Amino acid sequence: MFKDIKNTTESLWNGFKIEFGKVYNNPNHSAFQPMHEAELPSGKKLRVFDFDDTLVKTNSFIYVKHGDGKESKLTPGEYAVYEAKPDDQFDFSDFQKVTQPQEIKGVTKILKRVVAAEGERKIVILTARAAYKPIKDYLKDVGFEGIYVVALADADPQKKADWIEDKIKRGYNDVYFIDDSQKNVSAVGGLKKKYPDIKIRVQQVKHETPAAPKSQYDHTKKEDKKASADVNKLKSMVPKSVLDKKVKNPDTGRQIKIISALGYDEKSAVYKAAANMLKQSKK
Repeated sequence: MFKDIKNTTESLWNGFKIEFGKVYNNPNHSAFQPMHEAELPSGKKLRVFDFDDTLVKTNSFIYVKHGDGKESKLTPGEYAVYEAKPDDQFDFSDFQKVTQPQEIKGVTKILKRVVAAEGERKIVILTARAAYKPIKDYLKDVGFEGIYVVALADADPQKKADWIEDKIKRGYNDVYFIDDSQKNVSAVGGLKKKYPDIKIRVQQVKHETPAAPKSQYDHTKKEDKKASADVNKLKSMVPKSVLDKKVKNPDTGRQIKIISALGYDEKSAVYKAAANMLKQSKK
């Protein structure tokens, strides 16, 4: 089902102002979740990171249905420079999960330095995605906890600039923003003229991101396809309580849910461990 991105809304929850974004989880139901963003204190440093193609490369696509009935798919990087046509309809359902994540190590190192730096600062992942929780789960898996994730549910670059401007108005006077999209970087960089007394640094990620991992539909070996099909069949047969059990990720040493591990590349150690647990559960 194709959907248009909806704008973020704000409301009060337990006395705090929080932001809400639409989660495309069930195509027949609009689920709104709090974006973990309460009223921010003034005078703090603000460090803002984009997610897709900045921190992580995933095997997720934006599907486009054009006015002439033809359909195409775009990577996040392609979508960032795509000029939308009036009759285009976009399907962002891939982005309700983090699929086969591949860490972009250079930017992750920057994030680690920011997290470890002395002094108070607010660290935020600011994404055009509509669902924040898959990103929170990924960050937890790789060792980042306590980082706010704000899902704008809107790919308009101005929305990121508006969000950051709102925080400047709340007292933030030292802002760092990093994103792979030139449009997003330009929009946020435009705040420098409007707020000459605010320290605003913007950085565009220019890197060769790793190739997206092959899916089961690519020209992989027959035995690999069969193994993948067997796991998917098992996943559909076992109860949710089993899928919610945790398995150790050998690459990070952290425990993650089986259902999350099955979203990793099929050749990864954690995927194989999760698949083995599923098979053991059926014996």
